[in-house]
Amino acid sequence: MTARKVITGASIVALLTVGLVTVVLDDSDPAQAASSCAAPASVAAGPAPAGGVAGFDAEQMKNAQAIMNAAKSLKLPVAAQLIGIQTAIGESTLRVVDYGDGAGPDSRGLFQQRDNGAWGSYADRMNPTISATNFFKALQRVEGWETLEPTIAIHRAQRNADPNHYTKFRAQATEVFKALGGESGAAVDPSGVCPAEGNQVVGDLAGKWVAPMEGAINSSGYGPRAAPPGTAGGVLANFHYGIDFFHPGGPGTIVALTDMKIVKVRNLDGLFGTGVTGQTVDGKLTIGMYHMAAGSVKVKEGDTVAAGTPLGTEGATGNVTGRHLHMEFFAGALPNPMVPINPTIDPTPIMKEKGIL
Repeated sequence: MTARKVITGASIVALLTVGLVTVVLDDSDPAQAASSCAAPASVAAGPAPAGGVAGFDAEQMKNAQAIMNAAKSLKLPVAAQLIGIQTAIGESTLRVVDYGDGAGPDSRGLFQQRDNGAWGSYADRMNPTISATNFFKALQRVEGWETLEPTIAIHRAQRNADPNHYTKFRAQATEVFKALGGESGAAVDPSGVCPAEGNQVVGDLAGKWVAPMEGAINSSGYGPRAAPPGTAGGVLANFHYGIDFFHPGGPGTIVALTDMKIVKVRNLDGLFGTGVTGQTVDGKLTIGMYHMAAGSVKVKEGDTVAAGTPLGTEGATGNVTGRHLHMEFFAGALPNPMVPINPTIDPTPIMKEKGIL
């Protein structure tokens, strides 16, 4: 996934999406089988693959194994194990390094812990298990770490300069975790939770279309626009791949635009934040709705919901700097739509034709 940066104004919130990946699962995907998922309990790390994973060699995977087992020893959940791996990738690329950097020349080890007395001795900082244990103890002291964006929780534990530094390492951390977690961890998604079983039909499926958030302002449209200074993503940063809505006066309730099957629920996923992805019941569109408030999603994967069914609350989770709803439309029921491999389509004419914009 390609990182993105979002610039928002005081009254109108605009989202720039760069290289956003929307994962859509079909009924054959193992992530639909909630019974095989081990979250929220921690997962015992298995043997490190000899050939490495996600660009990491056997030594690096062995260090990730130590991180996972340190979290398990403290009885921390999968979410903490993912955060620990994500942190060490961002700090040391999962290597026990015996040097620091310009900002912290006395930093050492997997987590680049400083020689300030807070992280133990030099030997402690160079020991994967001890340094990981000390990191997790610091993480536990971060109030509400479980509900924070992972990169923010890490930032508050590590006290690094850039709070968004760790976002780009989430996907790699998930791959590493899955490789070490074996069958019990195979279905855990990047948010660190198991997909919940759904398969309920909610409401009257009558083919209606409704506004995604009543009383909201269309704050940013689909199409080309100049990338704000400092935006990551190269040429992709000069195009907005979705459409945004902002509810003035307070968070709005986000609802299903039309009858749809919920195929993906995300909880505090690094780029997406909290949100849902659905496919229209006729299979003609896949719609992603992102950046909802943490813990606000009201539907489950597998549910089929009617137009107007509450999905969640407008929020500012994910890689954004302000509260709003961002939606992306893809043609058809794609198994894994991805910008720019699978081009998005402009939601504007569709929403206008349905009388909701």
